[in-house]
Amino acid sequence: MRIAINDYAGFSFPLELSRELSRRGHQVLHLYSGASGGPKVSAQLDGEKRLCIVNLDAGRVDKDNFCKRWRQERHYGVVATAKLNQWRPDLVISANTPLEAQKKILCWASKHFIPSIFWLQDLLSIAVKSILSNVNRVLGRLVYGYMNRIEIDLLTQADHIISITDDFYPYLNAWNIDPAKVSLIPNWGPIEQIPVLPRKNRFSAHHGLDEKFVVLYSGTLGKKQDIHLIADTADGLADDGDILFVVATDERGHRLLNRQVDGKDFANLLQLPLQPAQMYPYLLASSDVTIVTLDRSAGNYCVPSKLWSAYCAQKASVVAVGKHNLCARITDQIGAGSVISPGSVDQCAAAIRRLKRNPSLCVAMGANARRYAERCFPISSIADRFEAVIDHIAMH
Repeated sequence: MRIAINDYAGFSFPLELSRELSRRGHQVLHLYSGASGGPKVSAQLDGEKRLCIVNLDAGRVDKDNFCKRWRQERHYGVVATAKLNQWRPDLVISANTPLEAQKKILCWASKHFIPSIFWLQDLLSIAVKSILSNVNRVLGRLVYGYMNRIEIDLLTQADHIISITDDFYPYLNAWNIDPAKVSLIPNWGPIEQIPVLPRKNRFSAHHGLDEKFVVLYSGTLGKKQDIHLIADTADGLADDGDILFVVATDERGHRLLNRQVDGKDFANLLQLPLQPAQMYPYLLASSDVTIVTLDRSAGNYCVPSKLWSAYCAQKASVVAVGKHNLCARITDQIGAGSVISPGSVDQCAAAIRRLKRNPSLCVAMGANARRYAERCFPISSIADRFEAVIDHIAMH
């Protein structure tokens, strides 16, 4: 089968799925955008004749200019459908894509009688409502109404929906989405690409991390992440010279963090750029604890999949996303870290101090995380579940 997988955000785990499906004999077109910011896939081909990886880069997206961003993201839909029209897939799977672009992609598929799967990673209209309402409540309601109509229409139109969490089900039910066409496949970390490496390694030595207790945040840092928690916890732990916060993010993330730091000299905060794919495992290995955080409301519409990479790297985590979020539930169930209330600087600082005082607990939590990853993240079993959905669609 000719399968097109569109992942605008350019994360590593959708590409891992594309590679596995191509190894199973499918012809796979993998689309992503290098323009969207955040971490990007390692798109080198390794003799994969059935896999075509295309970066649809239409210029850096300005995430702080709503109107300009809307036009740029809409343009991605134009170039994506042009590529699809040229390649002519038998099936389209689309994820992590702004709704205006997603609309063009799924409408193109419908127009050409090509089945489509909406791989539901976030509830984008709920996200827009939450973020914009903090700026202007009237604007938030207006934009939400527009985006929500698009999101519901696309979910209704798609031949199938793969949801990454059952946390989204109440919304899907409220929007009258047929539950018979919804499958649950949680996200995963690319465990084959993130081995367990020594804590002291070339990366940690180069950045002076060997003798520090390193608290790591790595990934996109934007409006839905709780930047205040990271900055304020670092400030609150400044009296402990052994603790170092490392934040690896893009230029926009550092700009937002610096705005929060507000000119203070944080001796316990090291800011790094996002690391290339080949160095990312070493960055993770160089930490003692990772921190995963969302704004208080974001836990309702988002699952921060960066946590699964920490699981692969055998790291304990401090998870501040809301106790009902999938990340919090799994971390608590398997004992892979400390789950704290979103926005609680006191709880975050206490969790970090506790893990620093108890190295054996830190190691045990990391081991629990890795065991979970080894059980749940092998791409062969995940691809089996995707192929079951694909086969079901093909038969109907």
